[in-house]
Amino acid sequence: MDHLKKLILILIASLLLFFYPIKVLQVYIFDQGERFDEIIYQSAVKTNDEVTVKWTHSVSIRPVYETYSINDDFKFDVKEMIFDTYSANLPSQPEGDTKWEFREDAIRVYNYDIEFDEIPIVIGAVRANHILLFKDDRIVLKDRYRPGGYVKVRVVKKSLLSYVLKEVI
Repeated sequence: MDHLKKLILILIASLLLFFYPIKVLQVYIFDQGERFDEIIYQSAVKTNDEVTVKWTHSVSIRPVYETYSINDDFKFDVKEMIFDTYSANLPSQPEGDTKWEFREDAIRVYNYDIEFDEIPIVIGAVRANHILLFKDDRIVLKDRYRPGGYVKVRVVKKSLLSYVLKEVI
């Protein structure tokens, strides 16, 4: 009977563990078509983890880094933007409460009060070469989906079992 109790406890613990909800960062295709909503990258996350989108500006042909922090509400707080030259569609002066730090090799804009539900990215078709940097992962988006394609980055809650199955299969 002791073995049966142990087996039942292990079974219950396993079920609870596999249905335990976790936060998962996902990059998914947002273009209409056959691959709509297909997940092309995912990784478990925690509150305050950071994700950076690195891309090459099409006019200045210089790198730009946008860093976001994941908050308790499964959203992205804009943490900072780093670039080394002014160019079209980049900040040109402080706005709101943003702060600017002028470094020898870059301009760092931070103290944003902006939150995104998801991070939209149109994958550069010519120069941009969007790369997602998360923990030790370096995800070249044009290698996961087509240049010119539209993807979004989101944080969702899913069961540990669902996450493990997606990663293993």
